[in-house]
Amino acid sequence: MSRPAAPAGEANLGLRERLRRANAPVRPEDSVTFRLITTVAVVTGILSCEAVGELPASTALLAVVAVAVGMAFSYLARNRPRQWLKVLLAAAVIGVFAWFVNQVLQAAGTGQLVSIEVPLAGLFTWVQAIHSFDVPARRDLLFSLAAAAALVTVAGAQAVSASFLVFAAVMLVCCVAGLACSWRSMTGGGHGLPFGLLAGSLVIILAVAIGLLIVLPAPRATQNLSLPHSITNFLRLPNDGGLAGGSGPNPTQPSHPGKPGGRVGVGGYIGFSGNLDTADRFSLGSKVIMRVRADSPGYFLGLTYDTWNGQSWLPSRRDRGITRLSGGSPFELPVPGLAGPPGKENVQTFYVETALPNILFATSQPTEVFFPSRSIILGNDGSIRTTVAMTAGTVYTVVSADNEVSPALLATDTRPLTRRVRSFPAIKDALQLPYPYPRAAALARRIVARRHARTTVAKVEALESWIAGHTKYTLDIPPLRPGQDAVNQFLFGSRRGYCEQISTALAVMLRTLGIPAREATGYVPGPYDPLSNLYEIQAKDAHAWVQVYFPKYGWQNFDPTANVPLAPSSPGSYLAHAILADAGRLPLVPIGSVAGAGLAGYGAFSLERRRRSLPRSFAGRAALRLERLGKRAGLPRRRAETLSEYARRLEGRYPKIALSRAAAVLEEAHYSAGSGAGTGRASPHEAEVGAILRAFSRQVGWWRHPRR
Repeated sequence: MSRPAAPAGEANLGLRERLRRANAPVRPEDSVTFRLITTVAVVTGILSCEAVGELPASTALLAVVAVAVGMAFSYLARNRPRQWLKVLLAAAVIGVFAWFVNQVLQAAGTGQLVSIEVPLAGLFTWVQAIHSFDVPARRDLLFSLAAAAALVTVAGAQAVSASFLVFAAVMLVCCVAGLACSWRSMTGGGHGLPFGLLAGSLVIILAVAIGLLIVLPAPRATQNLSLPHSITNFLRLPNDGGLAGGSGPNPTQPSHPGKPGGRVGVGGYIGFSGNLDTADRFSLGSKVIMRVRADSPGYFLGLTYDTWNGQSWLPSRRDRGITRLSGGSPFELPVPGLAGPPGKENVQTFYVETALPNILFATSQPTEVFFPSRSIILGNDGSIRTTVAMTAGTVYTVVSADNEVSPALLATDTRPLTRRVRSFPAIKDALQLPYPYPRAAALARRIVARRHARTTVAKVEALESWIAGHTKYTLDIPPLRPGQDAVNQFLFGSRRGYCEQISTALAVMLRTLGIPAREATGYVPGPYDPLSNLYEIQAKDAHAWVQVYFPKYGWQNFDPTANVPLAPSSPGSYLAHAILADAGRLPLVPIGSVAGAGLAGYGAFSLERRRRSLPRSFAGRAALRLERLGKRAGLPRRRAETLSEYARRLEGRYPKIALSRAAAVLEEAHYSAGSGAGTGRASPHEAEVGAILRAFSRQVGWWRHPRR
């Protein structure tokens, strides 16, 4: 279908005239409410970017002040357009855009930036601030509203907490209310959207959003896109390849072990400083360390240890050399020795909330790392380390080929360790003991014999079960004396301990049975947030567990103290279970009492409202009763029928009842002066009419007759 031809006069317009008409002044917007709503929306967009670290606090404050001043100026000058102001604002926008291009080019030159979200947020913010000085009309306010929503969207891409929903909720309300104001302005103010429709629209939007959240599965990352990684402070570490940061105020200093009995930071906990001393006693809290988005949760491994001296785990006695990987992201990791077959791909993104050691955590068998530096280090223990400090705000992504398998599959691995496998240095170290453990060995053999465990996985599960039933997990444990063996003290002394003591005892018992085992440290998934699809890792989620070697499947995780989910969480199912669980914990008696009180109150209110709606005079109440009895008899009163006509029609079916007499008395009482109609005084013939109506009621009965 061809488009209609433009009018001849318009078709002949030159470019200059077209531009002049396009920029001609339009009717100014006088609605203060619309302008205030737009201002709130723009400020919300700016603050949302500041909340996720895409804007400095000083920049956000300056932009908020500029927007407020600009909106006020635009309102006062809405009827007097100034061309010189437009020129100045256009020059300011060009300057901001030039700054944006320069920021991108500088970051690209250092190789520290793989996305333009931070400078883009700054560009959007300053364009909004500049534009706020020239928003005289409705279309300008709508542009600001749309740009504010774009700011919240940009910030939402980096949001890692459900608290960001506050900004989204405020923006949603502003958008709906702003569109309502725009509609009212466009229709001249006489056809504004009512409050009920606005509230209903918000309820429908929220209901659809919650429904989609419950129904849709969690999003999964894809390697076809550039996986996120960024860093706030590029602080190079002096000890290349060594462990640094996390245990002190300076993130570039080497990590040091915590002191026994003292309160230590995360960096000195469970061996993140190089040694794992089971004599240390720790007090960790609920401080958020990092947030993790993962296709599948699991043990986020940091370091492994295979040398046990009776009280501490030490790094491997083998060559402590390191391997440097250069070239920038993505870093391709070599397959470690004694690794099992690759498993399902698992993409994990870590959002660091506080200073940590220069360790990149990941689930089993990482294959790729996305980190904002030119090089990373692979430790001899299989750890992944950075050459820059891990400060708050750092983001990195690891892709793993998770090779953890079920106990049923591990039970099929019945091959014994060959002499060749036992000769591998890693297996030798995983069987090393500083001295014989005769009591621990006898206990392990006795437990395995009682459970008739023959396969490796059956033996591991037998020992795990015994530890779970015969020891107590607690942080309140007695101190370890100098020279005292931690395993003997735990198994044959207090039998009280936490993850370090329990996992160490399991590893030593397995080694006495000839099963290669080593100590692993890292974090377990913390609370899951279904709204942000993130696991919140807290300081108390730092953990130690055991890795056991299987010839067919490589190193596998075992843990008698923590239940780590190995399947991805579904936000919908998690929300549904949480809602049902919270509802199940509510006391039923108070709920019943409140519900009963509510129903009783509603009933009382309904009765009172009905009582107040009844006629106050005797004549009115009697006439209403006559109508109801007639309706019950199947003869309802017609709309244009007088009371006397209605009574005569009723008498056609009930001739023995003087209904016409009662109607005549009621009409006389209603229309005659001094009848008491509307005054509450009784009619002189009230007794006579009452007797007639009672007789009519006995004839009709309590059931409803079919209409004839």
